[in-house]
Amino acid sequence: MPWFHLTVSHQTRLDPQQAWDFLNDVANLERMTPPEMRFKFLGDPHKPLSLGSILVYSIRPLPLYKTLWVSEISAFEPPNRFCDTQLKGPYGSWIHEHRILKDQNSEGCTIVDDIYFELPLGILGTFLYHLYVRRALSKAFAFRRKQLDLLIQNDANLDYQFTLKPLNA
Repeated sequence: MPWFHLTVSHQTRLDPQQAWDFLNDVANLERMTPPEMRFKFLGDPHKPLSLGSILVYSIRPLPLYKTLWVSEISAFEPPNRFCDTQLKGPYGSWIHEHRILKDQNSEGCTIVDDIYFELPLGILGTFLYHLYVRRALSKAFAFRRKQLDLLIQNDANLDYQFTLKPLNA
């Protein structure tokens, strides 16, 4: 099964500490996920993230398919980066690194998401990638961008980039 690499970068007016605090508030995950995915965090939203934290959510990644997604915080380097790795969920594998980069020419920062994933189901997973997953991820991150801009009162004209490609392509 092929692996895919998704990179999203989103320039913000937040300083790096504000961005870190925002991303580490699990309540913001629900706010930044499209409503049709019915994302629900099932843990204590007030418990701070740390290395080894286990996060459990209910999510509907496909129409009519609801599942649990369990991930572990596998890297935690405040206020620069953290990584969540899927232990159980809709993907064959999912490794999501969140980085916060101080902008050199402003007070703000850029939030960078690097996601490496593979789909389950062999050739059927590849078919689903082309039929649905690629567009669904693009739509989910476009929604996330819009919500983040609204929640932090960001300038929508700041740089945003979305790249999704198979590895070794």
